[in-house]
Amino acid sequence: MCLCGYNGIGFLGLIMVSNFCISRISKVLHSCKKAAIVSTVSAAVFAGTVGLGVGVGIGMSSDAYAAAHSTYNPMQPRQLSAKAALADYSYGYSILSGSAIDSLEEPNRAMWYLNYDIFDHYILRPVAHGYAYLPQGFRNSMGNFFSNLDEINNIPNNLLVGRPVASITSVGRLVINSTIGILGFFDVASYMGLQNQAMNMETVLGKGGVQQGPFFMIPAYGPTTARDIQGAVIDGAPWYAVSWPITIAKWAVQGVHNRSNLIAQEDLLDNSIDPYITTRDAYLMYDENEVNPMAEGEVEAEDDFDEALLEEIDG
Repeated sequence: MCLCGYNGIGFLGLIMVSNFCISRISKVLHSCKKAAIVSTVSAAVFAGTVGLGVGVGIGMSSDAYAAAHSTYNPMQPRQLSAKAALADYSYGYSILSGSAIDSLEEPNRAMWYLNYDIFDHYILRPVAHGYAYLPQGFRNSMGNFFSNLDEINNIPNNLLVGRPVASITSVGRLVINSTIGILGFFDVASYMGLQNQAMNMETVLGKGGVQQGPFFMIPAYGPTTARDIQGAVIDGAPWYAVSWPITIAKWAVQGVHNRSNLIAQEDLLDNSIDPYITTRDAYLMYDENEVNPMAEGEVEAEDDFDEALLEEIDG
């Protein structure tokens, strides 16, 4: 209830009190047959009540007045008052892509050192480079296999974002590649014109208006956000029915495969001034680009440039 409501209740309360006082005074003065005095006293008390109500209204602070005449919804988060609705909730941190906040930068940097300087440097990077020496056909087949497993999530996720055709395509790809493609090791569906329609739950949540939230650097997992953790948990639901050794083996092999695809970017990261910031910003911008491509500067295939004007400018 806004403040004007409280002032209205107080005003009515004062009138009721004044009327009660008037009735008591009237009974006393009625025995003395002084009706003129009763009317005078009644008018005086009522006038005092009105004056007090006006005084309360005039005495309202600017904040109270703004709250009384604002359109904020007290049931909506972060709008408990008119002032709170306009407050800055970044707590001094920079707002990153997807409205993410790196509020745990110090512990995140410690985890980054553990991941990048120790785990990746001494374990994952050598294994990924060794994996890269395997025949290209074998590595492609592994990528196709993991991509085929993701089709299980692509089917419902595409439906959730209003892409029924993409969902049907994912069904076709799953059936064709799981059978003709021998458990997905061969991407036969792409040769038949059914292209991959990837859609994870992280992107679904983003398109639904869920912000990234705090940024985390998790040991042996890497960069993520609160939204991405929720999405990963949902997308991982089908694997809860599988024994944990198989799940861990799938996670480990897929991690090595994905890490081998990043070998070409190693120099960029190794030579950057702040590898942590470079990784964090690249990760968040990629995530946001999946949710809202134009927000991160993706240029559409067809532009609106006037070719005649450009030729005239070029002279």
